[in-house]
Formats: sequence, C-alpha cells, structure tokens
Amino acid sequence: SLVPSPYGGSSYNYLYSVAALASNDVWAVGMYQNSGSGRQTLVEHWNGTAWSIAASPDPSPDNVLYGVDVISSTDVWVIGSDANNNNLYQTLIEHWNGTAWSVVASPDPGSANNILSGVSAASSSDVWAVGYYNNTNSAYFTLTEHWNGMAWSAVSSPSPGSSNNLYGVAAVSSNDVWAV
Repeated sequence: SLVPSPYGGSSYNYLYSVAALASNDVWAVGMYQNSGSGRQTLVEHWNGTAWSIAASPDPSPDNVLYGVDVISSTDVWVIGSDANNNNLYQTLIEHWNGTAWSVVASPDPGSANNILSGVSAASSSDVWAVGYYNNTNSAYFTLTEHWNGMAWSAVSSPSPGSSNNLYGVAAVSSNDVWAV
C-alpha cells in the first residue's frame, strides 16, 4: 500500500535508501531541493504510525544522502556527499545517537570527487561504506571506507578498469563483506 511521507522541499524530493530496525523504527534518506537553492539532506523516520522529517546537518550548500543502515535505535549511519568550495563532491557521513544527527569526519582520497553510495554495519564498531572517487584525469576508482568504532579510514579496494564505481555493500561479519 502507498504510505504518505512528508516533502522537505518545494521542487524536488527523493528518497534513495531505507533501513528498518523494527516495524516502528524505520529510516529513509535522500535529498530535497527548493527552487533556486542547492540540494539538502532529507532524513525521514517511521514511528509505526507516520513518517516525519528528522532534522539532519547540511554542511554545504549542496548535500545528498544515498544510503542508511540501522544498528540500534541509538546507532544509525547515513552516507552520501556534499560539495566543497570548489564545487567538488566530498564524502558525507552522518550518525544518529538516539537524540540528534551529527557529521562524522571521513576520508576523501580523490583530488576531485569523492562520493559514498552504500553503507552496511556488521556491528557498532564495524561499519562499511562504499562509493567512488576520481582525480583530475577523470578515471574513477572504487572507494571503500571502514568505521572501527573510533574513526573512519579508507581501505584499499580493487579498481580493475578506468571506470570503477561501488554502489552497494553488505557486511555479514567482520571478515565477510561484499561490495558491488
């Protein structure tokens, strides 16, 4: 059945990913845009009865969230990108602690764009995010990042061709993670 959800903006409203902890604790993420402004993060929460918008940080004038994973009601991760002052995209990772969303520092190995598109958690100290980055020569490389409970770090991953993008990840356990 169709379940109504609120709009964040007047021009565009997109939801790209959803994750559920329980039938009354579901998160969806994406972006919204008002006429004449940049994209802003859109985080929505289902409480079992209705969807509502949860205020989330927008560190730049152009922000998008592409993925979400829920570990517990006080431990939710969302990933995406935001534009820096040179209009290049940098990784964007935000965390829900049960009370509020906050931006968490994450690596940007590419000198041009760095975009995260998928996230999956094996535990609260074992979270994986994937995407892609590029440098000024326009070749695309896989981007894999890991949360160890303290900080995010870049993890080497194969880039066999000239256009390598990762869009999804599934963390089964600490030694069994899949990315596509």
